[in-house]
Amino acid sequence: MIRLIAVTTALILGGCNAGYPVAPPYSGYLNTKGLKADQDPMQFEHCYGYGCDRIADVTFTEADWRDIEKTFLPAPASHRQERESIAKAVAIFEQKVGAQTGTDADKRGTFRNMGDGQLDCVDESTNTTIYLMLLQKRGLIKMHNIESPTTRFPIIHSGRWPHQAAVISENRSRAPYVVDSWFHDNGEPPEIVPIKQWKKGWKPKR
Repeated sequence: MIRLIAVTTALILGGCNAGYPVAPPYSGYLNTKGLKADQDPMQFEHCYGYGCDRIADVTFTEADWRDIEKTFLPAPASHRQERESIAKAVAIFEQKVGAQTGTDADKRGTFRNMGDGQLDCVDESTNTTIYLMLLQKRGLIKMHNIESPTTRFPIIHSGRWPHQAAVISENRSRAPYVVDSWFHDNGEPPEIVPIKQWKKGWKPKR
Protein backbone atom coordinates (compact mmCIF):
# COMPACT_ATOMS: atom_id res chain seq x y z
CA MET A 1 0.00 0.00 0.00
CA ILE A 2 2.81 2.39 0.93
CA ARG A 3 4.56 1.62 -2.34
CA LEU A 4 1.33 2.23 -4.31
CA ILE A 5 0.85 5.61 -2.64
CA ALA A 6 4.45 6.54 -3.41
CA VAL A 7 4.11 5.60 -7.08
CA THR A 8 0.81 7.45 -7.42
CA THR A 9 2.30 10.56 -5.82
CA ALA A 10 5.28 10.43 -8.15
CA LEU A 11 3.01 10.23 -11.18
CA ILE A 12 0.90 13.17 -10.03
CA LEU A 13 3.96 15.30 -9.34
CA GLY A 14 5.53 14.17 -12.58
CA GLY A 15 2.53 15.49 -14.50
CA CYS A 16 3.56 19.01 -13.47
CA ASN A 17 7.08 18.53 -14.78
CA ALA A 18 7.89 19.72 -18.29
CA GLY A 19 10.55 17.05 -18.60
CA TYR A 20 8.19 14.09 -19.08
CA PRO A 21 9.65 11.85 -16.30
CA VAL A 22 7.79 8.74 -17.50
CA ALA A 23 6.89 9.19 -21.16
CA PRO A 24 5.75 12.16 -23.24
CA PRO A 25 1.97 12.31 -23.77
CA TYR A 26 2.26 11.87 -27.53
CA SER A 27 4.17 8.57 -27.36
CA GLY A 28 1.06 6.40 -27.18
CA TYR A 29 -0.50 8.29 -30.08
CA LEU A 30 2.52 7.71 -32.31
CA ASN A 31 2.46 4.02 -31.46
CA THR A 32 -1.15 3.77 -32.68
CA LYS A 33 0.05 5.01 -36.07
CA GLY A 34 2.84 2.44 -36.28
CA LEU A 35 5.46 5.08 -35.55
CA LYS A 36 8.28 5.02 -33.02
CA ALA A 37 7.53 6.95 -29.85
CA ASP A 38 11.13 8.18 -29.78
CA GLN A 39 12.54 9.64 -32.99
CA ASP A 40 16.14 10.50 -33.86
CA PRO A 41 16.75 14.08 -35.08
CA MET A 42 19.10 12.74 -37.75
CA GLN A 43 16.82 9.95 -39.00
CA PHE A 44 13.11 10.00 -38.34
CA GLU A 45 9.81 8.79 -39.75
CA HIS A 46 7.34 10.58 -41.99
CA CYS A 47 3.80 9.35 -42.55
CA TYR A 48 1.59 9.93 -45.59
CA GLY A 49 -0.99 8.20 -47.76
CA TYR A 50 -4.01 9.44 -45.76
CA GLY A 51 -4.29 8.45 -42.11
CA CYS A 52 -0.57 7.55 -41.94
CA ASP A 53 -1.15 4.57 -44.19
CA ARG A 54 2.46 4.70 -45.39
CA ILE A 55 5.69 5.49 -43.57
CA ALA A 56 9.00 6.69 -44.99
CA ASP A 57 12.40 7.23 -43.36
CA VAL A 58 13.89 10.71 -43.57
CA THR A 59 17.56 11.56 -43.08
CA PHE A 60 18.79 14.97 -41.91
CA THR A 61 22.29 16.39 -41.86
CA GLU A 62 23.76 18.98 -39.52
CA ALA A 63 23.40 21.45 -42.39
CA ASP A 64 19.66 20.77 -42.44
CA TRP A 65 19.50 21.42 -38.72
CA ARG A 66 21.47 24.65 -39.04
CA ASP A 67 18.81 25.93 -41.44
CA ILE A 68 16.12 25.10 -38.91
CA GLU A 69 18.03 26.46 -35.92
CA LYS A 70 18.28 29.85 -37.62
CA THR A 71 14.54 30.28 -37.10
CA PHE A 72 15.18 30.40 -33.34
CA LEU A 73 17.71 33.25 -33.62
CA PRO A 74 17.76 35.51 -31.77
CA ALA A 75 16.55 33.27 -28.95
CA PRO A 76 12.81 33.78 -28.32
CA ALA A 77 12.14 35.92 -25.25
CA SER A 78 8.46 35.01 -24.82
CA HIS A 79 5.99 32.21 -25.47
CA ARG A 80 4.59 34.15 -28.42
CA GLN A 81 8.02 34.58 -30.00
CA GLU A 82 8.78 30.89 -29.53
CA ARG A 83 5.53 29.99 -31.29
CA GLU A 84 6.53 32.23 -34.18
CA SER A 85 9.86 30.41 -34.41
CA ILE A 86 8.07 27.06 -34.25
CA ALA A 87 5.87 28.00 -37.20
CA LYS A 88 8.89 28.98 -39.30
CA ALA A 89 10.72 25.79 -38.34
CA VAL A 90 7.80 23.53 -39.25
CA ALA A 91 7.68 25.17 -42.69
CA ILE A 92 11.35 24.36 -43.28
CA PHE A 93 10.78 20.79 -42.08
CA GLU A 94 8.03 20.38 -44.66
CA GLN A 95 10.22 21.72 -47.46
CA LYS A 96 13.11 19.43 -46.63
CA VAL A 97 11.02 16.35 -45.84
CA GLY A 98 8.79 16.90 -48.86
CA ALA A 99 11.79 16.88 -51.17
CA GLN A 100 12.86 13.49 -49.81
CA THR A 101 9.45 11.81 -49.68
CA GLY A 102 7.67 13.23 -52.71
CA THR A 103 5.14 15.12 -50.58
CA ASP A 104 6.44 18.54 -51.57
CA ALA A 105 3.44 19.01 -53.88
CA ASP A 106 0.95 18.63 -51.03
CA LYS A 107 -1.86 21.18 -51.32
CA ARG A 108 -3.89 22.72 -48.53
CA GLY A 109 -6.82 20.65 -47.34
CA THR A 110 -7.28 17.03 -48.30
CA PHE A 111 -8.94 16.81 -51.70
CA ARG A 112 -7.29 19.59 -53.74
CA ASN A 113 -4.76 17.06 -54.91
CA MET A 114 -4.77 13.27 -54.90
CA GLY A 115 -2.18 10.51 -54.72
CA ASP A 116 0.69 9.62 -52.40
CA GLY A 117 2.00 13.17 -52.37
CA GLN A 118 -1.16 14.56 -50.78
CA LEU A 119 -1.54 14.59 -47.00
CA ASP A 120 -4.70 14.63 -44.93
CA CYS A 121 -5.04 16.21 -41.49
CA VAL A 122 -3.97 12.99 -39.74
CA ASP A 123 -0.76 12.86 -41.76
CA GLU A 124 -0.14 16.57 -41.21
CA SER A 125 -0.75 16.57 -37.46
CA THR A 126 1.27 13.41 -36.90
CA ASN A 127 4.27 14.68 -38.84
CA THR A 128 4.06 18.05 -37.10
CA THR A 129 4.07 16.27 -33.73
CA ILE A 130 7.29 14.50 -34.75
CA TYR A 131 8.85 17.79 -35.88
CA LEU A 132 7.94 19.39 -32.55
CA MET A 133 9.46 16.45 -30.68
CA LEU A 134 12.70 16.81 -32.65
CA LEU A 135 12.85 20.56 -32.05
CA GLN A 136 12.51 19.91 -28.34
CA LYS A 137 15.21 17.24 -28.49
CA ARG A 138 17.58 19.72 -30.11
CA GLY A 139 16.91 22.14 -27.26
CA LEU A 140 15.08 24.65 -29.46
CA ILE A 141 11.63 24.45 -27.86
CA LYS A 142 12.03 25.53 -24.25
CA MET A 143 8.80 27.29 -23.29
CA HIS A 144 6.28 24.72 -24.51
CA ASN A 145 5.41 21.06 -24.01
CA ILE A 146 4.48 18.76 -26.88
CA GLU A 147 1.07 17.13 -26.49
CA SER A 148 -0.93 14.51 -28.39
CA PRO A 149 -2.89 15.75 -31.42
CA THR A 150 -6.47 16.84 -30.82
CA THR A 151 -9.62 16.48 -32.94
CA ARG A 152 -12.69 18.61 -33.55
CA PHE A 153 -15.91 17.02 -34.74
CA PRO A 154 -18.86 18.12 -36.90
CA ILE A 155 -21.98 19.15 -34.97
CA ILE A 156 -20.08 19.10 -31.65
CA HIS A 157 -17.54 21.66 -32.84
CA SER A 158 -17.68 22.76 -36.46
CA GLY A 159 -17.12 21.77 -40.06
CA ARG A 160 -18.35 19.01 -42.34
CA TRP A 161 -15.63 16.53 -41.41
CA PRO A 162 -13.58 15.65 -38.32
CA HIS A 163 -10.32 17.60 -38.27
CA GLN A 164 -7.11 16.90 -36.35
CA ALA A 165 -4.14 19.10 -35.42
CA ALA A 166 -0.90 18.92 -33.43
CA VAL A 167 -0.85 20.54 -29.98
CA ILE A 168 1.63 22.39 -27.78
CA SER A 169 1.07 23.93 -24.34
CA GLU A 170 2.85 26.70 -22.50
CA ASN A 171 5.10 25.39 -19.73
CA ARG A 172 3.84 27.71 -17.02
CA SER A 173 0.21 28.48 -17.81
CA ARG A 174 -0.43 25.12 -19.55
CA ALA A 175 -2.44 27.10 -22.13
CA PRO A 176 -2.84 24.82 -25.18
CA TYR A 177 -2.41 25.81 -28.82
CA VAL A 178 -2.92 23.87 -32.02
CA VAL A 179 -0.16 23.83 -34.64
CA ASP A 180 -2.19 23.28 -37.80
CA SER A 181 -0.34 22.94 -41.13
CA TRP A 182 -3.32 21.41 -42.96
CA PHE A 183 -4.68 24.83 -43.95
CA HIS A 184 -1.72 25.59 -46.23
CA ASP A 185 0.35 24.08 -49.02
CA ASN A 186 3.51 22.17 -48.17
CA GLY A 187 6.32 24.36 -46.89
CA GLU A 188 4.18 27.24 -45.64
CA PRO A 189 4.12 28.12 -41.91
CA PRO A 190 1.31 26.43 -39.96
CA GLU A 191 -1.36 28.30 -38.06
CA ILE A 192 -0.82 28.38 -34.29
CA VAL A 193 -3.97 29.40 -32.41
CA PRO A 194 -5.52 28.76 -28.98
CA ILE A 195 -7.15 25.35 -28.93
CA LYS A 196 -10.42 26.75 -27.56
CA GLN A 197 -10.71 29.08 -30.53
CA TRP A 198 -9.80 26.30 -32.98
CA LYS A 199 -12.39 23.94 -31.49
CA LYS A 200 -15.07 26.46 -32.38
CA GLY A 201 -14.30 25.95 -36.04
CA TRP A 202 -11.58 28.55 -36.53
CA LYS A 203 -9.92 28.70 -39.93
CA PRO A 204 -7.65 31.29 -41.53
CA LYS A 205 -9.16 34.06 -43.60
CA ARG A 206 -8.30 33.88 -47.28
